[in-house]
Amino acid sequence: MLDFALMQPSSTIDDATLHELAEAFGTPLWIYDLREIDAALTLVRDAFPHAHLAYAAKANANRAILRHLHAHGVGAEVITVGELARVLRAEMNPAGIVVGGPAQDRALRELARRSGVGRISLDSVSQWADWRDDGGWPDGARAFVRVNPALDPATHEHMATGQATSKFGLAPDEALALAREVADAGVLAGLHVHAGSQITDTAVHDGVLAVLAPLYDALPEAYELDLGGGFAVPGYPYAALAERVTSFTEARGLRLWLEPGRALVATAGTLLTRVLHVKEGVRRHVIADAGMADLLRPALYGAHHPVRAVSDGSTRRSHDGPTDVDGPLCENADRIARDAALPDVLRGDLLAVELAGAYGLAMGSHYASHTRAAEVVIDGGGAPRLARRREVLEALWADEVDEEGEGGFEFLTFGEAAPTAG
Repeated sequence: MLDFALMQPSSTIDDATLHELAEAFGTPLWIYDLREIDAALTLVRDAFPHAHLAYAAKANANRAILRHLHAHGVGAEVITVGELARVLRAEMNPAGIVVGGPAQDRALRELARRSGVGRISLDSVSQWADWRDDGGWPDGARAFVRVNPALDPATHEHMATGQATSKFGLAPDEALALAREVADAGVLAGLHVHAGSQITDTAVHDGVLAVLAPLYDALPEAYELDLGGGFAVPGYPYAALAERVTSFTEARGLRLWLEPGRALVATAGTLLTRVLHVKEGVRRHVIADAGMADLLRPALYGAHHPVRAVSDGSTRRSHDGPTDVDGPLCENADRIARDAALPDVLRGDLLAVELAGAYGLAMGSHYASHTRAAEVVIDGGGAPRLARRREVLEALWADEVDEEGEGGFEFLTFGEAAPTAG
């Protein structure tokens, strides 16, 4: 027998609170504990006390999280005009913002100019031409030139941004040529590398620094290094990385920028979901009300998220057979976890999907006309508050236009059919 009541959560949110939040706001439900963000931030800052941190906003652009990071002196890395608008709305300091990504369209460039962003990472020669020739380089901004180090970061192929075949950055000789042109224009800050995501081995950055060394030797104007992010969660050895990187930057007088995203918010997030059905068979299938439209990562690249039963004070038998936690959609890939270690859960039980603070709602979708879950934030004192309302059905067609050019709200409504708790 497994004592269900003694199963302890790995986060700082106790199970009684999780039950209360589920009752108050319904499920699925995103819960973000800002205390966990503070703990993750401390890990990075202890290793890199002098680095400027530019949070990768694509990980989780919830306003409460952005404002919390801003209050702790963190900037942002953005790749779309929407992300830039979000971080500015959260009152982040434009001077601490990096505009990156392989696109950087006109809308993003125009907002970046108006807001006075501090850094722009150039991913291609044509991006430099766009900035220079279509409106002019932004006053006060400095440029990183992104280098593709052409190495294997030993991660999933979708996250291997430093491979030679990836779409990101320029080969070292091309990056050097562009950096020299940018330096001649008087706006070079330095070089930018993002080897990949969910990197576990610090030796990957040995390869990165070996590629960068001759480039910096050839660029006396460069005074900064943006090493990106991608640090695995949990347990990345920041101290070992800092020993390597600090030696490199101090020898060249470089200021370090880092772009942690998932590393800061993953441990803070819990996706709370309720069991709808349990199907026994060759595999036990636990059908939950959250799935790939809420948390895409397991379906997209086999990401693993710990899933545990939220204690209700009872004692449940252990279950020896293989268990999948599946979502509600008609897709075999709609799975939260495979081979989850769960007791004999029952219909109505709550499950906590952990390490879920990054790329959850941000990657979520309206697939199968799925409505987005609410988001709750736990503040530094442990008090919860609603940060985003549960989406109502009418939001699914609010932007549609009928044959007369009218919006979709007026000709069809379901009133209270969609849950609106909170």
